[in-house]
Amino acid sequence: MDERQETFAGFKVPDPGRIRKVHRWLADNGHLDTSERPVSVLELGYATGGLLDQLDAGGDFRKFALDLHERKPGPGVTFFQHDCNEDFDFAEGMVFDVIFAGEIIEHIYHDDRFLARLRELLAPDGVLALTTPNLFFAVNRLVMPFGRMPYFAWEPYHYHFYSKATLTKLFTDAGFKVRRVTSSHVLMSTRRNRLIGGVCERLGDVFPSLGAHLIVFAEK
Repeated sequence: MDERQETFAGFKVPDPGRIRKVHRWLADNGHLDTSERPVSVLELGYATGGLLDQLDAGGDFRKFALDLHERKPGPGVTFFQHDCNEDFDFAEGMVFDVIFAGEIIEHIYHDDRFLARLRELLAPDGVLALTTPNLFFAVNRLVMPFGRMPYFAWEPYHYHFYSKATLTKLFTDAGFKVRRVTSSHVLMSTRRNRLIGGVCERLGDVFPSLGAHLIVFAEK
């Protein structure tokens, strides 16, 4: 196990704003509609406050979760402890309608292989939702010229930095059809201030290249 990732052993989602955006887009575009058939959802980087916690308790979901560390899964969740740098051998023969990878790809050694593996796990009409820190977050553009390291994007346990353009290209090179790129918020989220943060979260949809965390939705 990569010792740098030990800091996430007891991780909980610190800012639910981007999770709400992921859930809303998936629901609005019919990817969480269980009225005709069950929907299988795999969450990578499983933690309290993630996507699986937002799913309608009355929906017909098949819930699967994966994380590098041991977790206590919620009701109805099948959990796999797995290092995403390795092949997903445990999922042989399985496909998922929705895969959510929240703040994972920046921790992966070979991000192109990671996306290729996830594409293989998707059902033919499946969708991958992914979030990751944005190197060119508006605040970073202000502080980096003065020698400050970028917020969110740089950490000793991160192995990649992304911009909207580089992340989009990574997806298209992996064979995905990118449907939307948005971001969590510009400047601050509702976690810090409900009113101003709400405005900044909406601005994240208008100016994703300035957002703190990029959010990509892509189909197989």
